[in-house]
Amino acid sequence: MNTSISSRHSFWFNLNDFFFHIDQKNLRVRAEQLRTRMTVYPSLVLSQVVLEVLFVWMFWGHAPHQWLLTWLAVFYAMHAVELVEWSLHRNKLHTQEECRDWHNYFTFFSLAAGILWGVAEVAFFPDDIVYQSLMICLMIGLVAGAVTINPVHPPALYAYLSGVMLPLIVRVSVENDLIHWILVLMLCIYVVVIVLAGRGLNKTFVLSLQQGFENESLLQQLKAQKAETEEARNQLERANIILLNNEHKLEQMVQERTAMLNLRTEENVAIKDTTILALSSLAETRDNETGNHIRRTQHYVRTLAIQLQTHPRFADFLTDDNIDMLFKIAPLHDIGKVGIPDRILHKPGKLTEEEFEIMKTHTLLGGNAISGAENMSSVRNSPFLRAARQIAIGHHEKWDGSGYPFSLRGDNIPIPARLMALADVYDAMSCKRVYKSAMGHDEVAQTIIGGRGKHFDPDVVDAFVTAMNEFKAIAAKFSDDDFVNPGLRMPV
Repeated sequence: MNTSISSRHSFWFNLNDFFFHIDQKNLRVRAEQLRTRMTVYPSLVLSQVVLEVLFVWMFWGHAPHQWLLTWLAVFYAMHAVELVEWSLHRNKLHTQEECRDWHNYFTFFSLAAGILWGVAEVAFFPDDIVYQSLMICLMIGLVAGAVTINPVHPPALYAYLSGVMLPLIVRVSVENDLIHWILVLMLCIYVVVIVLAGRGLNKTFVLSLQQGFENESLLQQLKAQKAETEEARNQLERANIILLNNEHKLEQMVQERTAMLNLRTEENVAIKDTTILALSSLAETRDNETGNHIRRTQHYVRTLAIQLQTHPRFADFLTDDNIDMLFKIAPLHDIGKVGIPDRILHKPGKLTEEEFEIMKTHTLLGGNAISGAENMSSVRNSPFLRAARQIAIGHHEKWDGSGYPFSLRGDNIPIPARLMALADVYDAMSCKRVYKSAMGHDEVAQTIIGGRGKHFDPDVVDAFVTAMNEFKAIAAKFSDDDFVNPGLRMPV
């Protein structure tokens, strides 16, 4: 009986989220969800503007120019309405009626935008398989970006997803051959995965809002209790002998409240650490990575940081707290691989130049995901998130400027990214993959030493040379025991 009731409650909770039910009880959470979307709305519209122009440019030679320009004009007219509405009413999110209006507004324009993309998919679908693939990749990227950057309003997300993906699936199926039916199946699976991912991100966001409001309420209670305690203490000082027992009870109450606050703080830290591991596990699940890769790279980064802690170039940054922080955020270095298509991420053979260019975007996808999370939260200029973003974006930059995505050179590469670069390369070379054999420790070490001043910071390589035995011990302690993950690709 209890299980049945719990299941029904869970179902109605999900259904309410889908329809975005707004009442007095959840008004504060709903308003904050809409306010978060409101904050990023102009940037979302402007990114659409850029992508629309890019789409027209790419398909200029594959569709009638008049149709393309008409489609673009309709899109731009809609964006103009969106931005005007946003600029006039963006601060109206206080009452149930105002929240419902913005909920309907976001849902309508998201559906309209998705339908316009769907019209483009059907009307401009090219005969050339290369351009077909380009269009499919673009639409997948649009949906992935929508889920990653803005999952806080499920109705708008699902409306946009439906408008973009359903026409694409139908149009691909019209080709009616084996390759296109396989593409249809993959697109259907992608839709299911992206819906589940969006629902999970939204649920995490809502829970964090609820937790924040609960903490705020608790803080207010503690402040009120503190004021009451101080007043009681003043009275106790005037009648110390008579009220000695009551003073003792009040002090005990303060200790209990303080213990509760400390417990809450520890829970928040645990939630943050668990969230990092959950996101990392998502990346592992996406490309079948093993958890030992995360453990090894965490320990490699911490080993290098400890070796460099007293070095004049690194001492200011590599404090004990920052080393602990680097250990925790190292698992996020490849979170962007959740946005890489399976056909590339799981390819056993050598990537083509085009595939490798797509593969390289996992650095920006990861950095953008962390930036999006930071923008959607109340945290600004967080050293923790900044270092996580630096690792996600910069762990494939090279000391001589030949890396990606920004070809940074020398000290322009952030310290966390420099440490992660060596740790990631060591692990990639020393572990067996389906497309290569594992290299021995000595051979990997010679390769890394050969990259001193080219691929890696010379001082980081020197720290590695000093700690080579520790690297070897870490690799042995957290080995994969000859387990090979199908399709695993670690870009070097």
